[in-house]
This record gives sequence, structure tokens and C-alpha cells, in this order.
Amino acid sequence: MQTAFNNENRVYAGFFIRLAAFLLDMLLVNVLLLFIKVPVWIVQLIIGDSLLFSSVLFSYNIFDILYYLLTVGYFVLATYFCQTTLGKYLLRIRVVSADGQRLSFISVLMRETVGRYLSAIILYIGYMIAGWDNSKQGLHDRIADTYVVYRYQ
Repeated sequence: MQTAFNNENRVYAGFFIRLAAFLLDMLLVNVLLLFIKVPVWIVQLIIGDSLLFSSVLFSYNIFDILYYLLTVGYFVLATYFCQTTLGKYLLRIRVVSADGQRLSFISVLMRETVGRYLSAIILYIGYMIAGWDNSKQGLHDRIADTYVVYRYQ
């Protein structure tokens, strides 16, 4: 079952609707990042592997780190300011805090960075928890004390 009710009549968004929203968001982000990646690839072809494209952190170069920061920035800023990303908006779901208050920036930052990292680190089990939890919370939701609910109930 995709949804569950609590005593406040919130309708929690289940695993598959959240996965669909995430895939829509990643499609959007990757299409937008092409506007940066294509010129970078062209420059790399022209000047070759220079200091600009060498590994800085483990096997990641400056541009890999930039792409990561832009992706995380999209999720953090959209969730903080709108309680939803474009993918969640299209599927009529949003992120809410457990106490009903506005999401704090620190809470959103923890959810979208540390929480998502920990959710994915062991075979994405932290995400799959949302599939069998009564309140449909993934590990990243539990860390930030948030829920994903349908916007129109």
C-alpha cells in the first residue's frame, strides 16, 4: 500500500511515489547540468588533462565537486524555500516537519546531505525503509524529523 493515515489525517507518500519524484528531479538536474558539462568537456578536449582536471579529492576533480554541490544545492534550496522540489511538486507531495513548523535550514541540510548519504551507503536500505514504515519515513527523514506527505488531502 502506498499511503498510510495518522491521527491528523495526513496522507504519507510511499516509497514508489517518492522514487518517481526523485527520478524526475535527477532528470531535471542532469539536463540543467549539461549546460555546464558540455562546455567543460569541450575545454577538456582542447587543453587536455591539465591541473584543472586532475584529482583533488580522492578521484574527484574540481568539476565533479561542483556538480555535486549544484545538485545538493537544488535539493536543499527547493526543499527549504518551497517544501518541495519540482519532481515532488509534479507528483503533489511535499516535505513537512514532524511538529508542523516551517522546516529549518539545518534540518533540510541534514536531510539532504548526511541523511541521504547514510540512506544510500548500505544498498539504499535507508530509502527502502520508507516502503515498510507506517509513517513512510526513510532514514534521512528520521534524521531530520520530517515526513513526505501529499499536498492535497
